[in-house]
Amino acid sequence: MIGTIRWNLLLGAISFVVTLSTSLINNIWSTALIRSCYSFVLLFLLVFLVRWILGSFAGIHKITEIDEAADDNKGTALDMTTPDEDESLNQLLKDSRDSHSHEGENGFAPLNPPKLSRKVNMETGDMVQALRQMSDE
Repeated sequence: MIGTIRWNLLLGAISFVVTLSTSLINNIWSTALIRSCYSFVLLFLLVFLVRWILGSFAGIHKITEIDEAADDNKGTALDMTTPDEDESLNQLLKDSRDSHSHEGENGFAPLNPPKLSRKVNMETGDMVQALRQMSDE
């Protein structure tokens, strides 16, 4: 579940106040108070359900836990080691040479897309007829 119970209380209180203020105009105070309590409980439970769904099914709870863990460790460690550039560079060059000399073994083949063709031999009468049909519609 994401968030805290404060969201439930806040939105429930807002619904209580709005329902009470709009219900007092047309009802006696006891009816308005009962309806406001119903709206508070209903919205409190609805927000609780939405928080639970977002936390359980959408996986948002896992994302917020990861963000909180990252924020807790932020700025506490500094990795000062660097890899040896000569060895890694030589390995990359060697791998690239080997891959160019063995293109057939890897199954690599350059992409050869088909060429687009166009109907050049359209008759003028067909084009005029198509234009007339399109302008009629």
